[in-house]
Amino acid sequence: MKEITEKELKKLNIDELTHLFVDNINEQNLKLIEGIEFLVEEKFDNFTKNLNYVIETNTEVQIKKAFEAKIFKSKLMFSKADRLKLFTKINDIKNIGEFFANKMLLYKVVFPDNEFKSQLIKVLKSLKSISNSLTKAVKNIGSDLSKAHDICEDVKEERRKMRKEEWQLLNRLYNYDMDYLSRTFLYLKELIEDIMMLADHIKSFSEYIQFLSTKYLIFD
Repeated sequence: MKEITEKELKKLNIDELTHLFVDNINEQNLKLIEGIEFLVEEKFDNFTKNLNYVIETNTEVQIKKAFEAKIFKSKLMFSKADRLKLFTKINDIKNIGEFFANKMLLYKVVFPDNEFKSQLIKVLKSLKSISNSLTKAVKNIGSDLSKAHDICEDVKEERRKMRKEEWQLLNRLYNYDMDYLSRTFLYLKELIEDIMMLADHIKSFSEYIQFLSTKYLIFD
């Protein structure tokens, strides 16, 4: 995402700053997912590059400061407290992603077989889908509450599918012939769990958007 100056940020309204912020965080999230895909393909240099990008990028900080400076002077469709909570939940995606990236860089894993890789890629495809959908929902929250609500319903349905894939992956992992204390086992187990932790946050976030939709639709 291209850099944006402080002067340009000051010209943006609350909705525009929110859209820019969620696009920025989603772009980093997609970089993280692409990095895991590189790991599956054993492209370790690209994997390291992507994860370091997630850790080191802080372009969202400027946007957050501009948002916080402007929100208290703005008249909004819904309360400032709800807007701030929305922004915080977007920022939590960055925090989870950064934690996840640091953890993954501790060890370069080699996957057990192509079946495990294939199943993990399916989970990552779903994660990418719900991340993009959540971004769309956030962009609609200021203008079309019904649409935001419906998009979040799709996010929850995709997350339910991921839960089935998670248990299949863990079942496969626990049945490999390897020492249960091996670094590979622990890394892959935590990789699956961390992917689902990010998915859980996105699902929880989507439920919050649906709560806002229900809360404010009566004013439409």
